[in-house]
Amino acid sequence: MFLGEYFHSLDEKGRVVMPSSFRESLKAGCVVIKGQDGQLLIYAPDEFQKKAQEVLAEKPRDKSGRRFTRTVFAGADAVDLTAGGRVNLKSDLREFAELAPSTEVVVLGVLDHIEVWNKDKYLADREAGDEMYLEEDEED
Repeated sequence: MFLGEYFHSLDEKGRVVMPSSFRESLKAGCVVIKGQDGQLLIYAPDEFQKKAQEVLAEKPRDKSGRRFTRTVFAGADAVDLTAGGRVNLKSDLREFAELAPSTEVVVLGVLDHIEVWNKDKYLADREAGDEMYLEEDEED
C-alpha cells in the first residue's frame, strides 16, 4: 500500500527517488504509464497486471477503446529501481507529464499505485480537490 505526499526533484538524468516506504513494494521492478490527469502512474508488476486486465475488460473494441489501450500499453515502461531507490522516467513520459530534469516534482502514494506530478500542476489539482472534498455532501 502506498500512502503520502512527498516533494522531490528529478535529477539531471530524469530519475526520481522513491520514498523509502515504497521501495520494498517495488523491489521486483515497476511499470510507469501515463495518467489521465497529466501525471505519471507507477505500479508494482502485480498491480499493473490487475490494471491491464481491467483496461482490457472495460474498454470497447471501437476506435476510441483501441486508442485508449494503445496509449496505456504502448507508452508504458517497465523499469527497475536503481541502487539508490530511484525510478528512471523515459523522456517521452517526462514530456507528457511536464517533468523537466532538475525541477521539483511531487510523488504521491495512492493506495495501489504511485503518482508523479509536475509540482505546479499538482498543487492546483490538490487545491481543486480539497475544495470539492469540503463541498461534498455527507451521506448517512
